[in-house]
Amino acid sequence: MASNKEGFLTKVGHLLRSIGRGIRSFWQWYKSIYVGRPWYVKTVSAIASFVVFVVIYSLMVFFNFMWLFGKSPSISSIMNPKTNNASYVYSADGQLLCKFFDENRTPVKFEEVSPLFFQALIDTEDERFHDHCGVDFKGLGGAAKDFIVHQRARGASTITQQLVKNMFKVRTEYSTGLLGKIPGLGILIMKTKEILLALVIETQFSKDEIITMYANTVDFGNGAFGIKTAARTYYNTTPDSLSVDQSATLVGLLKATSSYNPKKNPKRSMARRNVVLYNMVIHGHLDHAAYNRMKDEPTPLHFTVENAASGRAQYFRNAIDSNEQLKEWREKNNVNFYTDGLKIYTTLDSRMQTYAEEAVLEKMYEIQQRFNGRWGSDPCWVDEEGNEVPGFVESVAKKTPYYKVLESRFPNNADSIRHYMNTPREMRMFEYRKEGGKVVAASKMMNISPMDSVAYMLHFMHAGL
Repeated sequence: MASNKEGFLTKVGHLLRSIGRGIRSFWQWYKSIYVGRPWYVKTVSAIASFVVFVVIYSLMVFFNFMWLFGKSPSISSIMNPKTNNASYVYSADGQLLCKFFDENRTPVKFEEVSPLFFQALIDTEDERFHDHCGVDFKGLGGAAKDFIVHQRARGASTITQQLVKNMFKVRTEYSTGLLGKIPGLGILIMKTKEILLALVIETQFSKDEIITMYANTVDFGNGAFGIKTAARTYYNTTPDSLSVDQSATLVGLLKATSSYNPKKNPKRSMARRNVVLYNMVIHGHLDHAAYNRMKDEPTPLHFTVENAASGRAQYFRNAIDSNEQLKEWREKNNVNFYTDGLKIYTTLDSRMQTYAEEAVLEKMYEIQQRFNGRWGSDPCWVDEEGNEVPGFVESVAKKTPYYKVLESRFPNNADSIRHYMNTPREMRMFEYRKEGGKVVAASKMMNISPMDSVAYMLHFMHAGL
């Protein structure tokens, strides 16, 4: 075993020495090209050498020469790009019940998106989108000049390059190889991969297809992936109905989904929206009068976030997800409810489900009234002898998402966690309410601490629908 290892190392040593001798010989020959030559021959030789170097380097990166540069997406994955799409669950009478998703995304076609959105996107993110081949060399030159002359960095990535980063996740799911461990080279290798993939994508897809793929893949914040989910989340509309100010707000959001979020930071979002609108004015796609009318007016939101608990018949949804026969079928056929964009048709009748929900709410309201009459605001977590179970609320609170967030923010700091859990704030809390003679599951605003909100919810009876 030891002799085999020594023999292998000896062969590697011979190979490296041979490569070294070859490089030295090549360098001696290369220098001789310039000796005694006219200046124009030297110039042409230098340019040709640079071009050859770029081509060889690009091929080495793309094919991961000697594992130095890390893997790149395959040609087949580029030709058939895949995104994580939500699956829809329908009732027997064709009504949407709920969705399964890791990323809440539903792809749309080019003609299903307002031209105003695409125009705002191009004018702001990539003004030469229709003129370049995936890489904006003029923009790269301008960025390099700004960095050298003004020591100011600015982005020069095209929409196609951003699509590569979003869709193929070159920076997170692919390594940069052995050379990537050298400081600075990792970024260079990743940028090279993005440029090469952008060039390949431009040869395989039309500009309309590329910008549509970008709109379908990009993250708009608040769990909204893709333009269809974003339009519904922020404005309760469809992509083809987006107005110019709505489009500008969504495009502005892409610069930083938290800083320019219209829900969390309305003033900064409005300022960024106006930058996008003015870009449209500069490029002749919006008249100045329209800009002046809109710039001081906020864009109204109709904000609704979809999550795993959104939709109807949640217990039925969970039954679909946990069904053993379906699990076996999914594993056998390599199907994922949460990423494959399926349409799942069920035997449940949405009309009968509505009647069942109304009947249960009526009965639960009656039961809750009796429960409140017995316990009021007194603790209902008692043992067989009627004594309050110590630490019960705290044990339930520790299972809540908010408590887990605090644990990650303040590891080994129980005092800080306790402080935030017991600090009152405005919260929307559940309640049963009668509206128009019917009992509905409603909500109300309360100034209450997270810990007290857990105790409040423990006073409610539950039923599975």
